[in-house]
Amino acid sequence: MSYDLRFEIDPELYQRAVTTPLDGPVSKDRRALYNIAAMVLFPASIFCFNRALFAPDALVAMCFAAVFGAGMVLVVWWRQHGRLVKHHKAYNETGGTQEMTVGPDGIKASRPMIRSEIDWGFVRAVRGIDGASLIELPTARLIVPDAALPEGVTQASFVEQLESWRTA
Repeated sequence: MSYDLRFEIDPELYQRAVTTPLDGPVSKDRRALYNIAAMVLFPASIFCFNRALFAPDALVAMCFAAVFGAGMVLVVWWRQHGRLVKHHKAYNETGGTQEMTVGPDGIKASRPMIRSEIDWGFVRAVRGIDGASLIELPTARLIVPDAALPEGVTQASFVEQLESWRTA
């Protein structure tokens, strides 16, 4: 059994799909730990530098450095997140009808100028959101709108079938 799908993705659905967090593998937890470590270590390094150069009782400068460092980490994260969303949006704006064959051997997807063959071992997670099913890869997300599913196939059964192929 396989699914032969043909569809176009609504820009609003695409925006919602690329900004929806997925419960992914451990690597996402590591990224969060790296961000937390940076948020702690950056202000601490400024504090140590401040203590070495200025008076040991410079509490105001230390507090300013801590707030500034934490703010810088958040600004960098927000900027990277914005770039990722713009990248996904630009990918979606290549336009055209997507054709996708999903089966036990993997996923074959094509659209104008792009052709992909994806083995299930490369898929990190599969999940449904309001209006679509998401297939998360390490480098992108494939979006299958609910309207593209064959008649009689629900999102829940589609996601369940994909998950069984992914974990087989």
